Amino acid sequence: MRRAAILILLASLLGAAEARAASGSEVLPELLPPHLLTEVGKPVPPQPAFHSGFTVSRPHGYEVRVFTFGSAVILEVLHGSRSHLSATAYLARGVALPHRLQASFGRFGKISMRFRVEGKNVKSLCRFGEQLSLRHGSYVGDLEFKGEGGYLSLDLHRAEGSVVTPAGRCRQHHRFLQAEVERELEALSEPTSGLFAVSREGVSTTSFLGRARRDRAFFLASREETQGKLAIIRFATTNASKGPHADEAATSARVSPPAPFHGTGRYRAAADGTTTWSGPLSVNFPGAPRFPLTGPSFETFLEAPF
Repeated sequence: MRRAAILILLASLLGAAEARAASGSEVLPELLPPHLLTEVGKPVPPQPAFHSGFTVSRPHGYEVRVFTFGSAVILEVLHGSRSHLSATAYLARGVALPHRLQASFGRFGKISMRFRVEGKNVKSLCRFGEQLSLRHGSYVGDLEFKGEGGYLSLDLHRAEGSVVTPAGRCRQHHRFLQAEVERELEALSEPTSGLFAVSREGVSTTSFLGRARRDRAFFLASREETQGKLAIIRFATTNASKGPHADEAATSARVSPPAPFHGTGRYRAAADGTTTWSGPLSVNFPGAPRFPLTGPSFETFLEAPF
């Protein structure tokens, strides 16, 4: 279950990277899977019949996306490129309506903005088998935000955004989805190696995944935590040519992923069945630089191909 959740989180992060890489993209970013969002108060309701929000760029390579999910408003900060990306999402409950965003991010700030339609700028799009109606406009009001240690500051009063609502199904996308499923099923039969480490401390969870197939590999780290009524989800991913390197007996392995990761993690399995996960491996999350990914609190699993 945990591995499946991590893979779904990876898909969400890659979707964010696609949106970031596509300059002038007309579709709002994909939302974080609801079962990956740390619970704050009542459970997050199912995905609503609309998406609303906006994206703004900031200095030092940061991109900020503000969007709705159920009764929550999410402020997500991304940094890096499509192949080397890290992000932190701040989830707060509030007013999440097609034409209104209002929520408090606790000590980090608050948002109170309304959507104003500009003319009759409505477009029809097809995404993942669903017909979408997209209306452009501007969000006007106040967004104040200051991240941990002042890594990012926002004092925003206007931003171009959009509201997306479903408008039926698309037939032409079914073949694409079928081809994607077939490729994923074929990939499952390929020999792979992987290392997964997870640490749970109270309501906080930190995880690291390194996986390799043929001549390509990817690494993923995530951190879920709560601060009062605010949920914070951090995640990072990168691609590489080499994945976890394990010995033939699968009793030891090491990983040294590229940026936004730093250092090396080392796995050891003893004859009595105990394992250790050590080394100076860390990752740069927005607002949490050099976050440690090893230590005695981690439970670690190693998978090696036959």
